[in-house]
Amino acid sequence: MNRNTKSILLLSALFLLAAVLLFFFDSKISDSGSASTFTPYCILSFVVLLVLYGITVFISTSDSINFQKEKDLLQQNLETCTESLTTVQSTLDDAVEKKTFEMAVINGSLNREIAERIQAEAEGLKLRKRLHTILNSAGDGIFGIDTQGCVTFLNNKATELLGWTEEELIGISHHDLVHHTRKNGIPYPVEECPIYMAYKDGQIHHETDDVFWTKSGKSFSVEYTSTPLLENQKTITGAVVVFKDISKAKKLERHLDLIVNAAGEGILGLDIEGKVTFINKAASIMLGWEMEELVGKSYHQLVHHSHPDGEKYSEEDCPIFMSCRDGQVHFKSDDVFWAKDGSSFSVEYNSTPIIEGNQLTGTVIVFRDLTTFSK
Repeated sequence: MNRNTKSILLLSALFLLAAVLLFFFDSKISDSGSASTFTPYCILSFVVLLVLYGITVFISTSDSINFQKEKDLLQQNLETCTESLTTVQSTLDDAVEKKTFEMAVINGSLNREIAERIQAEAEGLKLRKRLHTILNSAGDGIFGIDTQGCVTFLNNKATELLGWTEEELIGISHHDLVHHTRKNGIPYPVEECPIYMAYKDGQIHHETDDVFWTKSGKSFSVEYTSTPLLENQKTITGAVVVFKDISKAKKLERHLDLIVNAAGEGILGLDIEGKVTFINKAASIMLGWEMEELVGKSYHQLVHHSHPDGEKYSEEDCPIFMSCRDGQVHFKSDDVFWAKDGSSFSVEYNSTPIIEGNQLTGTVIVFRDLTTFSK
């Protein structure tokens, strides 16, 4: 029950009580019929009314004061709530502004990242196209394999030499299709394959005389290098094989061997250190040395070590040695070579330097036995 209801009930009770008292006194006065009692009754009525008025004023004033206090309290609470609401609103606005700024920053960063990624992908695509063009412009066959030995890519020259299309080789074991058999017809175990070894031991493997097999089942001579692919310079992810068809070179080499071995004069090849690299049949017969016995050995120590009188022949004074140093042609019309059995014979020779590009790589000696020629 609220305060207004209580006040109304209280006033109603008081007025009812006053009415009862006045009615009671009025009855008494009526019963007595005396005029002397009228004056006290009037005074009593006045007092009662005055008291009721006072009580009414007091209650009204009290309620008004209480109402004002409550109003002030409510006003204070309202102001407090308003301040709190203003603070919350300000905090919320700051938070919203901060979040909006953060979202704008994040959105900007995301847009930049997307733009950079798109640019990187475009540049990557451009680079891949460029690399693809370079690969397909190469004169050697090139293909890549993963750590399972399966082909990951190959260039046009590789497809031309092997006879397989890119679609037929991608994802298939290169060894099973291309390198399954040695040149002598014996199966080639993959564990012994230098290409396989490259992505197992992480080393570069180079072979100068091997064979690859084409789609038609024919083989051709190849020289190749198998280089491991390293990711972050640590993890081996496969290998890249660069190869070239040396069939024509091998055929030309055999043809040159036939020509050289058919020559009646002795022919020796030396590197820049004066070690024998090849010898023809005529030279082998005249010197008594087989090719395997001379190759890799110093020709001077075995063939040209002494003068005709037996005096030691200094290598620095040897015209053949000079060709390996000065790059000039040296001719000697009267000298001796020494055979395997310790005998010597008179020779005439030319020492001609071998120059590859601008680099001196050795010399070729062409000689003939003057003793046989004089006879």
